[in-house]
Amino acid sequence: MPLILIVLYLLACGLCGWMGRNTTIGFMGHFLMALFLTPLLDFLIQAVGRPSTRMLDKIQSWKSR
Repeated sequence: MPLILIVLYLLACGLCGWMGRNTTIGFMGHFLMALFLTPLLDFLIQAVGRPSTRMLDKIQSWKSR
């Protein structure tokens, strides 16, 4: 049973990393943050975090069309 919980926790951390790949700290930053803090707290941090400059440039190009 504990092995299943560990795998689920790591999958949630991986999901946090994948969702945070276009933010300032990227995949690895969000993965490690979720691993050490908890995935729920990392989701909240992503909600108030800012996107990376690459993503901001994409958004600006979409608005200028």
